Amino acid sequence: MQMKMDDFAGTAAMIRLILRRDRIILPIFILFMALVVIGIAATFVNLYSDFAVRQAFFLQMQNNPSIVALLGSVLDPSIGGLTAWRAGIPGPLLVGLISIFIMIRHTRSEERKGRLELLNSTVVGRQATLTSALVTTFGLNIIIAAIIGLGLVGLGLPAASSIVLGLSIAIFGCLFAAITGVAVQFTESSSDARYLTVAVLVGFFLLRILGWDNGSATWLSWLSPFGWVHFIRAFAGEELWVFGLFLIFITGLTLTAYWLSSMRDLGAGIITQRSGPSKASKSLRNSLALAWRLHQGMLLFWILLFVIMGVMLGYLAQTITDIISANPQFMSLLSQLGGNAGPVDSYFTLVLSSFGEVFAIYAILATLRLRSEESKKHSEFVLTSSVSRSKWAFSNLIFAVFGPAAVMIIFALACGLTYGLSTGNLNNDLPRILLATVAYLPAVWVLTGISVALFGLLPRFTGLSWVALGLFVIIQLLGEFFDISKWILDISPFSHIPNYLVGETATNSLISLTAVSALLIIVGLIGFQRRDIS
Repeated sequence: MQMKMDDFAGTAAMIRLILRRDRIILPIFILFMALVVIGIAATFVNLYSDFAVRQAFFLQMQNNPSIVALLGSVLDPSIGGLTAWRAGIPGPLLVGLISIFIMIRHTRSEERKGRLELLNSTVVGRQATLTSALVTTFGLNIIIAAIIGLGLVGLGLPAASSIVLGLSIAIFGCLFAAITGVAVQFTESSSDARYLTVAVLVGFFLLRILGWDNGSATWLSWLSPFGWVHFIRAFAGEELWVFGLFLIFITGLTLTAYWLSSMRDLGAGIITQRSGPSKASKSLRNSLALAWRLHQGMLLFWILLFVIMGVMLGYLAQTITDIISANPQFMSLLSQLGGNAGPVDSYFTLVLSSFGEVFAIYAILATLRLRSEESKKHSEFVLTSSVSRSKWAFSNLIFAVFGPAAVMIIFALACGLTYGLSTGNLNNDLPRILLATVAYLPAVWVLTGISVALFGLLPRFTGLSWVALGLFVIIQLLGEFFDISKWILDISPFSHIPNYLVGETATNSLISLTAVSALLIIVGLIGFQRRDIS
C-alpha cells in the first residue's frame, strides 16, 4: 500500500462539511450518551449514598445470576463501581451504533448517492473521505468520553476513574468506527454495510453473554470488546493495559481500511454485487411485492439474528435458574416479591425488559424505508403509475407493523422451545414466554406510529424517531433505580407493559398503547396524502 500526501488533500474541508451537515445530530448524540451514563451515576448517588444500603444492593446483584449473565458482575460496591457495571453494556452498545451510523453516512452512503464523485472531481484526495469520517467519529467519541468524565467528577466521583470509564466507552466506539471503515470497503450498498457491522456488534454481545462471569466459559469474554470494557475495571483497580488491545485492533483495522480503499474503484466494493435480470419477474407485479423485495433482506436478517439470540438465551436459562435455585438469599428475595415470581420467571422478565427497545429499532428502520424511498426519488416512479399514495404507503407499513411481530414471536419461540425442551415442560413454558414477549408489541408499535406521523407531517425530521426512542431508553434506565415522577415514567410506552411472568396483568394499558399507535399512523397517512412529495 503506497499512499501520497495528495491522497489526503481536502480532508480538513471534508471534516468541516461533515460538521456542517451534522451540526444538529452530533450534539444530540453527545447529549444522549452523557445523559445515559451520568444519569445512571446520578441515580446511584441519590439512592445508594449510604454505604450499608449500597453494600446490600451490591450483594443482591452479585447473587443474581440473571443479572450477572446479562450485565456482568459488579466489581466494586462504590458509586463509581455500580455506575461502571450498569453502563458496561448499554454504553458501548450505543456508542457502537452511533459510530456505525456516522461512518456509513459519510462514506458508503455518499458514494451510493454520487456525491463523492462530484467532490473527487475537485481537489479532494482519494482517502480524504475515509479519513474525514474516521477523524470525525474518533473525535465525537473522545468528546463523549470527556463529557462523561467531567459529569462523573461533578457528581463527586474520583477523577482518574471517571476518565477511565469515559475512555473505556469511547474507545469501544472508535473500534467500531474502524470496523465500519473496513466493512464499507467490502460492500456496495449502505444497507449491506449496516447489516455486516451490526451483525459483528451483536456477535460480540453474544460472545460476552456466553462468557458470563460466573459461567464455565468465561474465557469467551476475552474474544469480545464488551468483555474488554469490563476487564478495564473502572473504579475497581483499573487495568489500563487492556486499552492496548483496543489500540492494536483499531490501528490494524484502520490500516486495512486504507489498503482496501486504495484497491477498489469509486462506487464499487471489494465484493461486487451481481447484476439483476433485465426484466422484472412476475412476482413484482404490485406494490406489496415490491415492498417485500425491499424489506425482505432486513426482515430475514433480524429473524436469523433473534433466532440465534433466542436459542442462546433459552440454553443459558436452565444453567442460570439452577444457580438461582441453589442460592437461598436470592430465593428469599423472590419470595418477598410476591405473585408467581420464580427463578425462570425472573430470568426471562429481565431478558425481555432488556430487549424491549431493541425490537423497536426494527420498527423504526422499517418505517423509515418510506422516507428513504422518497428521498432517493424511487417513490416518484411508483406513484406516477396506477399505484396510489395510500396503497404504496400501506404496502410498506405492513412490514413496519407485522415485521416486528414476526421477529418477536420467532424470538419467543426459539427461546421457549430451547428452554422447554431442556426442562421437558414445553407445554407450560412456551405459551407463557410467548405471551410475555408479545405484550411488548403495542409499545413497539407506538414507535412505528411516531415514525409514520413524522414522515407524513414533518418528513425532514423523521430522524426524531431515534430521539424519541433514546428518550424512552433514558426513562427506562432512570426508572429502574430512581424514584422519578410517575408522569415522567408514563411518557415511555415500555413503562406500561405488564410483566406477565411475575403475575402482573394490565390489559387496558396494552389496548391504550395500540390505540395510540393506530392514531399516530392514521395522522401520518393523512399528512402524507396532503403534502408534496419531496
